[in-house]
Amino acid sequence: MKRRCVVAMFGILLVVAGAGWSDLRVGLMPAYNSIPLVVAEKDGLFEAEGVKVELLPFSSQLNRETALQAGAIDGTVSDMINAIQAWSRGFGARVTSASEGNFSLLAAPGSGLRTLDDWKRRAPGRIRTGLLENSIVYYLTERMLIAAGADTATIELVPILQLPARLEMLIAGQIEAATLPEPLATVAEARGAHRLADAEALGPTPGVLLFTKKALADKGREISAFYRAYDRAVAAVNADPESYRQAIVDRCEFPPAVTRLMRIPRFHAAFVPEPAEVAAVATWMCAKGLVPAAPAYDEIVSPGFLRAGNR
Repeated sequence: MKRRCVVAMFGILLVVAGAGWSDLRVGLMPAYNSIPLVVAEKDGLFEAEGVKVELLPFSSQLNRETALQAGAIDGTVSDMINAIQAWSRGFGARVTSASEGNFSLLAAPGSGLRTLDDWKRRAPGRIRTGLLENSIVYYLTERMLIAAGADTATIELVPILQLPARLEMLIAGQIEAATLPEPLATVAEARGAHRLADAEALGPTPGVLLFTKKALADKGREISAFYRAYDRAVAAVNADPESYRQAIVDRCEFPPAVTRLMRIPRFHAAFVPEPAEVAAVATWMCAKGLVPAAPAYDEIVSPGFLRAGNR
């Protein structure tokens, strides 16, 4: 773990060294919830709203969260688990909006798993599953299994930090199952993986955009402008998704196969998560011993940067 942190910090120093001046530096992940940010950048919508935003791609949660805590970025595409963990550790970050994405649980081509009934028949045996401990993918994987009546104790955790590596290990049969965000899940399925469950059936996925408290205090005007651009980008991609396909693939550093396979979803103007969604994640984290107590909603969410009609 120490070596991982050193490598992550070295990468962050390179990010800072290579970055130019900007009002806001915001992290991207290779998932659907980064799409409105890519569209806003491509169409010059941030500048049109009076803010210079630099988007920095990450392929692992560890590097993303380390960058946030190191001050290399002001905000990022993230998730509720990380937001609550930041609160519990006293790190100043707040959720400013929900973000829209989807995750699927997939089985390796040669695993013998085709449905969640196959998964249940393996009990009490365990299934080597590529996840990241204490993360949104673990939370959603457990919820998908519970919804199907499967025992979550069947998960044999195989920690894989990098999303592209998780995809490749799944296809190679080095793990039996994995949970991946879209559009990587669709790529895995096209390469022979079997989609066992889809988190979309569970309701809202606890993805978020968050900013540090320092950014919220010092750059409130810029963050409000960021969200005006975000809403304009949502309208643009919903109106003509195909015109942004290649830009999304390139900017999010998706595998080339995504260009053909990606189904660009419809997005909503920026909105904040409901209190019940925050409470559900916090309850899970308390049960896992990840946090000693559940936070109050206003300790996690700062809704004041969105247009009044969106909240």
